[in-house]
Amino acid sequence: MASTSAVRSVAVRPLRNPRPASWPTPRLTVLAAPKAAGSALPFTLLCTAIVVATLAALLYLNIQMSDTSYEINRLQIQSQRLTEEQQSLAATNERLGTPQELERQARELGMVPVSDPAYIDLDTRTVLSGTVGAEAAAPAVQLAEVPAEQAVPPAQIYDQPQVYHGMGNEGA
Repeated sequence: MASTSAVRSVAVRPLRNPRPASWPTPRLTVLAAPKAAGSALPFTLLCTAIVVATLAALLYLNIQMSDTSYEINRLQIQSQRLTEEQQSLAATNERLGTPQELERQARELGMVPVSDPAYIDLDTRTVLSGTVGAEAAAPAVQLAEVPAEQAVPPAQIYDQPQVYHGMGNEGA
């Protein structure tokens, strides 16, 4: 056993990167140091400014839309009120324009119904027919003696049903 211990075995290790002699050796050169990256602060400020400007514009547009909405609502209410007032005035005008109302207002003003109309020729400035003079124009009957129903016929009210006489060929 002693003889085996005297013999040592030598192991051969293979090379890690065996390089054949035909390969050229790399050329090493010194390069300039890379520029250090600039500060991120300007980019951050730019992004923040864009976000703030966008939010400000959005807020401004939202406020303008809200104001416009209130203005439209106010104008619609005013339009509705004016439409109701116009309808009320039209109804009052229609009521005051009836013959009975006109006759009543004429009596209040002291006007009298015409009994004998006269016509004036404006070219010759002469009275063509009827009585002449203010004394003759006064009626023989006092105003209070003429009943209102006789002076002006009753007006047609839209709510009252009207009789339809047709064109004459409905039964055929």
